[in-house]
Amino acid sequence: MKRFIPAAAIVCAALIFTSCSSNEDTTPELVSGGQTTVTSADNSTSDTSGAMAQGQTEDKYFITYNGVKIVLGDEVAPVVKAIGKEYLYTENPSCAYVGIDYTYDYKSFIIYAQTKDGKEFINTVEIKDDTVDCGGVKVGQTLEDAKKVYGTPTSNAELGIVYDKNGTEIQFITDGTDKIVFLLYTNPSAE
Repeated sequence: MKRFIPAAAIVCAALIFTSCSSNEDTTPELVSGGQTTVTSADNSTSDTSGAMAQGQTEDKYFITYNGVKIVLGDEVAPVVKAIGKEYLYTENPSCAYVGIDYTYDYKSFIIYAQTKDGKEFINTVEIKDDTVDCGGVKVGQTLEDAKKVYGTPTSNAELGIVYDKNGTEIQFITDGTDKIVFLLYTNPSAE
């Protein structure tokens, strides 16, 4: 009897792990260096030192956090798993569409997700503090600093400026002066 219990536990554990596995690779791309990055307006990726990351080009904005690439429109579960579980999770009825908004609130940023076909997809990432460097622009800097890095804005927002790249946007929002108080990466076409 004593030998049967450990053997049964091993078989059960093996069945649990194999039933949870998938042939589909949904692991988010890890970017070397663990730096927070964002694609610049010229389709290239710059790291937080301002140097161009070799071999990386994108057709839309994205950020990385601790080496995990966060791409708008991607499934949220693999990204949250890779970043870690130190977040506050909430679900609320959406004001923008019929359904639920899912929020993963980390210390320095918030990931907002929506559902489609039973899965959650990243719709917006809000940068809350100056610990996240967005291609050379941080919370606390000015709109002029953002324009030096990203060039002429695509449009103006009520309290900031907006850059659009193939359906993804980066918005630099101010406190009514020129000082940036938060940044939004958003996929408005997903709403």
